Amino acid sequence: MINSEILELLSTFILISAFYIQGQAYFKPAIYVQALQSTLIAILAFYLGISLFSIDYIILGITIILLRTVIITIFLFRGLVKEKPGTRESSKGVASELILNLAFSIIASLVVYYFVLEKIPISTEINNTLMLLFAFILLFQGLFLIISRRSTIFQFIGFIEEENSTILFGILLLPIPFLIEVSVFLDVLGLVIISSILTLEKAEHSRLDELKG
Repeated sequence: MINSEILELLSTFILISAFYIQGQAYFKPAIYVQALQSTLIAILAFYLGISLFSIDYIILGITIILLRTVIITIFLFRGLVKEKPGTRESSKGVASELILNLAFSIIASLVVYYFVLEKIPISTEINNTLMLLFAFILLFQGLFLIISRRSTIFQFIGFIEEENSTILFGILLLPIPFLIEVSVFLDVLGLVIISSILTLEKAEHSRLDELKG
């Protein structure tokens, strides 16, 4: 028997972690909270696996823990090896970005939810349309983090939040074996991005950098 309140509580903590990252300028706390956010997604998958007696959800949770919480976090910290302790992003408007992000994410998610998602029937075992709203808020939060920050690390954390929102969507709308494959593919893609960009290029870049050459 699935308790919807537990699902919604876990989803709420996931959103809180996302908004904390948006309001954080220091790299290490953001990386740690990113790992916590992925762990909460895994806990949600474990809970569903136990409640529904489904090994697929357990496998999904283990995959998230190994690839996203552990391996990707290690690679992110490796990207900080050359930085001084307590390094932060050179951004002066973190607080204002957080307020703007809250307004943007919630308003955009409500518009999409009430005009689009509310009309989509959910045929999976987890019939919780409120989780769709949480997933959309996390999706828009990740997008906003990517476009509002110059740091490669924060932009990649935004990519991870996009992955986590995909998991929330997939739990409600996709077969779990297929979702596991998608999750592994995105995590491997993320590791390739870290290896080829974060460890080789500078830690921050501006939009004008793309026009050079």
